[in-house]
Amino acid sequence: MVKNIDWDKTLKHNQSINLGQVPQDFQDAARWVRSSRIGYAVETEVKVYRIHIQDFLQTAKPETVDNDRGISATVRNKKIVVTEERIRKVLKLRDNAQDPISLSKDDVLDGFRGMGYAGDFSKKKR
Repeated sequence: MVKNIDWDKTLKHNQSINLGQVPQDFQDAARWVRSSRIGYAVETEVKVYRIHIQDFLQTAKPETVDNDRGISATVRNKKIVVTEERIRKVLKLRDNAQDPISLSKDDVLDGFRGMGYAGDFSKKKR
C-alpha cells in the first residue's frame, strides 16, 4: 500500500520535496531523482512571496541582449532578467543549451524500463 505524500494543496505547484521521506515503494525513484540533474531543484526549498510574483507578472516582457533571450521584469523596484542560462545556474541543473529539451516516446519508455518498471506501456490509464 502506498501512503499519500502530504503537501500544501492550495499551492499546487513549485513545492520542494524531501526525497529522504518518500514511501519505501518509491525509494528507487527518489534515489534516481536525487542523483539526476534536477535533484537540487526538486529538493531545495525556496520561499517566493506572492507580491514578488505579482510584480513580476505585471512588468514582465521579452528582452534580447547580445543574442541572449530572456524575460525582463521589475520586482520590488529592482530590474531582473531571467534567462535559460540563469535558470540552469540557480537550479544547478548541470546541463547546457545543447542538451535535448524533449525526448521521444521510445526514449522515455526506455528510461522507465531502465528503472525497473514493467508492463504494457501502450495502454492509457484513465
